Amino acid sequence: MAFVTLKDVAQRAGVSAATVSQILHNKGRFSSDTRQLVLKTVEEMGYVPDQRARSMRSSDTKTVGLLVPDLRNPYFADLVSSMEDELYAQGYSTLIGTSAETVERQDAFIDNLLGQRIDGAIVVPQGVNSPGMQSLIARELPLVFVDRLVSGVNSVPFVVSDPYPGVCEAVAELVRLGHRHIGFVSHSSLGSSNINEREAAFRSAVAQVTQLGEGTAAVVDCDSTYVSREAGLNELVRADVTAIICAYSPDMITMIGLLHDRGIDIGSEMSVISFDDIAVFRLLTPQVAIISQQAEDMGRQGVDMLLDMIINNDCSRGESRYVPSSFVLRDSVGAPMWRVP
Repeated sequence: MAFVTLKDVAQRAGVSAATVSQILHNKGRFSSDTRQLVLKTVEEMGYVPDQRARSMRSSDTKTVGLLVPDLRNPYFADLVSSMEDELYAQGYSTLIGTSAETVERQDAFIDNLLGQRIDGAIVVPQGVNSPGMQSLIARELPLVFVDRLVSGVNSVPFVVSDPYPGVCEAVAELVRLGHRHIGFVSHSSLGSSNINEREAAFRSAVAQVTQLGEGTAAVVDCDSTYVSREAGLNELVRADVTAIICAYSPDMITMIGLLHDRGIDIGSEMSVISFDDIAVFRLLTPQVAIISQQAEDMGRQGVDMLLDMIINNDCSRGESRYVPSSFVLRDSVGAPMWRVP
């Protein structure tokens, strides 16, 4: 059953629907045992009061919930835009929320979402199986994960990017140009499955290149603070890297500023590559090479999967997909200075 109604709770508790309603609104005179029984049943069944009349649940609402980490991040703004455009073309409106990269904000939006009349949801989740996420999954709504996964959850279909093709192309191009010391900037504090996969892809790609000996790849871990990113860059410079790959585009934006402040020329003295094909990287001089996750394609495929589940009233129809990433070479990548004649 996709939605638990007031009547369902009353039937399970062995009381009237009016009794459940009054207890939930802290009205009426009931024994402590009855009140505790009703509240316990509400919690066990995951009942959420619907502000918009659950009696209309049987009809489609043509509304889909979208949850992403941060709309200030251009990558997620592009992803949401692609999904919203596709949903609009199919006659659906959206309820959009952000988690601010925190489980608490994610679960708060999910709680609110479950009180609305929606046909399904597309979520870019935080990496843990939180209480809110468990409630959303238990509600058996059409649900698709996009861009990220939840550790230990295998019941929800997903559309995510495969970082390996793009990372391997990027590393191969750097090696072809003569780079032998390559740095990678991770961001584990996000708790994101795809950040971990990008780092694993980098380590794998480096290990497969015979020209790179032991200790020629440096991996640093940053959080979202300026101090952390500056410390990460300092560590890479001390390691004599001639190229940097960032797993998280906001880290790259800060590091580009730091490199400019130090008078380090991008493209000749330091090559840089970032994940995420965001507009700012095409506007900078030099333009920043990227590993594209095909965000628009991911968004469209996520919508197609969700609508297939909604239209056919079958949450088991979703078949998980990996979208191959690709490397886009731009002027921020060049031969290291010691190789330039």
